[in-house]
Amino acid sequence: MTVLAREEFCLVVPPGEPPFEDSISLAELYAFPLAVPMRNNNVRRSVADVIAQHGCMLDVRFEVDSLSTIINLVMEGKAYSILTPSAIQKEASQGLVRMVKIVDPVITRSVVLAVNPKDERSPAVSAIRKLIPKVARTLIESRRWSATAPDRA
Repeated sequence: MTVLAREEFCLVVPPGEPPFEDSISLAELYAFPLAVPMRNNNVRRSVADVIAQHGCMLDVRFEVDSLSTIINLVMEGKAYSILTPSAIQKEASQGLVRMVKIVDPVITRSVVLAVNPKDERSPAVSAIRKLIPKVARTLIESRRWSATAPDRA
């Protein structure tokens, strides 16, 4: 596996709703009704692990399998969510949702490139495997992907 990037989770907020600050502490998240992925989802587990480690609580109102449904619930003002900026880039750029940085502590995840061992020796897979980290770095350096390169995290 190759680590391509590290992403920070944020509180996804309906437009015009609190919090109006640029950041919020992990302990303050309990005040917001959340729509989150189902328990078996890696994103949900990443967030739940940090929440448990810090003895915090969340007000989970909706457990949903569909990212688009979660985003729609936030856009409609029915819930908030905890996602990475890449998951809501389009909606945030259109002002349909806002991102509030989660701090104290920051919740992060690694984005990795994994290759099936059966395909590892394929020339095509090898070429793509070399290209993807370069594309990821270009997206990060151009600020089109709100992530951190693994050597800068």
